[in-house]
Amino acid sequence: MKKAFALFLLIFIYAGISRAQNLPAIDSLIIQGKEQIQQAVNTWNGQKMLAARAFFERLLNDPTYPWLIHYYIGYADRGIVNFYFSQKNKKKAKEFVNDGIQHLKKSVELKDDFGESYALLSSLYGTKIGLSPLLGITLGPKSGRMQQRAFELAPENPRVSLIAGESAYYTPKMWGGGKEKALKHLQKAIEYFQTFKSEKPILPTWGHEEAYAYLGLIQMERKNFAEAKDSFEKALEINPNYGWVKFVLMKELEKKMAKEVKNEDEKN
Repeated sequence: MKKAFALFLLIFIYAGISRAQNLPAIDSLIIQGKEQIQQAVNTWNGQKMLAARAFFERLLNDPTYPWLIHYYIGYADRGIVNFYFSQKNKKKAKEFVNDGIQHLKKSVELKDDFGESYALLSSLYGTKIGLSPLLGITLGPKSGRMQQRAFELAPENPRVSLIAGESAYYTPKMWGGGKEKALKHLQKAIEYFQTFKSEKPILPTWGHEEAYAYLGLIQMERKNFAEAKDSFEKALEINPNYGWVKFVLMKELEKKMAKEVKNEDEKN
């Protein structure tokens, strides 16, 4: 009852804006929720991530796009999991990875031809393995099947390639991953992002800067510092407020470059 009333208030508030934009109220709310998630990711703020997730959870009472709402809750859960993992809070990370998996399974159940839900579900299965490695025996094949289905449904979707690249980055080569495989997927993702257009503004649009961030991360690990700097700068051209690159990866690159210069000076 409380959730239904909250949804009514949200729709009432955005109804005027929606009429001005020629959008249904629920569409405006989804776009607002997308912006909330992006702001939370930019600032790496756990409370904002939780608030964005709660915003989408209230929208579940609207019958228009339940599959998409479940997708965005799963996407928010992905960010929350990564946040808690960075804080070394595995208990909370496990809680939200399980929640995200359930929402994405529901998304797939409601709309079985939306490749991005399969890709995100594959990602969360992989994250769950990272949190509990023994689950790799059962969840590894599941993750692989979800990824394969995502590619079958959306072979040129940039986020499908991006998630495959991230998965390969964190998966050892002996288990089908590795940096070379990750690099190929990330380069494909970047290629697809150049031309990809969402059919509607309510559909996912995230990931372009993330692809450059991971590309730069691999280049930095290989000591290709000029290429890494170029990738990070491209990420910030797309999203100047992207905190991971702006405040973490760029700083790490500067330290590694300074250390390399110092080592070279000592050799000479």
